[in-house]
Amino acid sequence: MFTKPYRNVALLSAAAFTLIAAVAWTPAVAQSTQAADTPENYTIEVGILGYSPVSYFTEGEAQPGSPKYTATHDGVTYFFTSAEQVDLFNANPHKYVPAYGGWCAFGAAVENHFPISPESFKIVDGRLMLFLHNDEADALELWNGKDEAQMVRQADAFWKRAHGGRAGG
Repeated sequence: MFTKPYRNVALLSAAAFTLIAAVAWTPAVAQSTQAADTPENYTIEVGILGYSPVSYFTEGEAQPGSPKYTATHDGVTYFFTSAEQVDLFNANPHKYVPAYGGWCAFGAAVENHFPISPESFKIVDGRLMLFLHNDEADALELWNGKDEAQMVRQADAFWKRAHGGRAGG
């Protein structure tokens, strides 16, 4: 028999495991094959905090996607508002993925990684740029106050140096 302190630890451990399993399980994972049943198959990286990358282009606004409509590109799962958006994305994902891995474009231009606010965005030369926006900073406003072509060059150069590849979007 467990003594009271050990019984509480066992109960807390079971509760924590149940919570982790419930949070990690998603419909996108449920559709995957069951061949490799390892824990990493139950964890996904959701792009743009669940907002649809296609909506920025087709609707001109940020729209939350649904885990009912998903597609994965370069290890990132994106949510969409409809099956039609999934089809558009799958036909040309590079058109829709956000620049700089979904990090703030202004942050990349100043050689840093800032989180984004999905509603703060701009399409620049056909690329989705996302920006930080909070009580302390409006990175889109800062970006718009600068020479945009220079900001893009700086952000692209930083991203290539820091991540060894295409800036996305």
